[in-house]
Amino acid sequence: VGRLVKRIDELGLGDNTLIAFSSDNGPEDFDIGNAVHSGIGDTGPFRGRKRSLYEGGIRMPFIVRWPGHTSPGKVDETSIVAGVDWLPTVCSLAGAKLSPDLKGDGEDMSKALLGTPKQRSKPLMWEWRFRVSGDMAHRCPILAIREAKWKLLMNPDGSRIELYDIPNDPTELDNVALQHPQVVKKLSQKVLEWQKTLPPGPVDQTAGSNAYPWPKER
Repeated sequence: VGRLVKRIDELGLGDNTLIAFSSDNGPEDFDIGNAVHSGIGDTGPFRGRKRSLYEGGIRMPFIVRWPGHTSPGKVDETSIVAGVDWLPTVCSLAGAKLSPDLKGDGEDMSKALLGTPKQRSKPLMWEWRFRVSGDMAHRCPILAIREAKWKLLMNPDGSRIELYDIPNDPTELDNVALQHPQVVKKLSQKVLEWQKTLPPGPVDQTAGSNAYPWPKER
């Protein structure tokens, strides 16, 4: 990355080039016996890893560089940006208009990239239809939705309801679903409706299953 940035600057293109560095998911946390895919990593304090919908599987650093537009060293820990936002965000920065026929899940988050924290107007949703290997603490339900401070995880059949206040519980250890039934109802309706729009595909029969107790229940 350093060599690439250096060459862009040498060509005089730095001020007109937005560079973004991120990842599509968290790391593997154990050797799966495949030299190509066994990149063992660590998600720090977070539950989850690659293929998990807990924060360790979906919370990634997102670093941008655009001299004259972004502030070096500035950190935004409140804006929530996802890959689905990239198209509308880049089009906005480039002054291009999206087709009105485009029905995407993302939104323009250019303000956040330029240094002004922005709250999302759309929730983010995920589905993982297969078993999550490794430590049982990482084995998540099939669906997840994040809206404002709340993150709900659940299976399509209504089992394994988990609700977390992410700013205050980023490690997802305190399930507060029973204390906030209205939040659970609202978010579960949204994520189940969203799931209906997804293309059909195979589902692992063991997906979403886990008897791992929360720390406060052990």
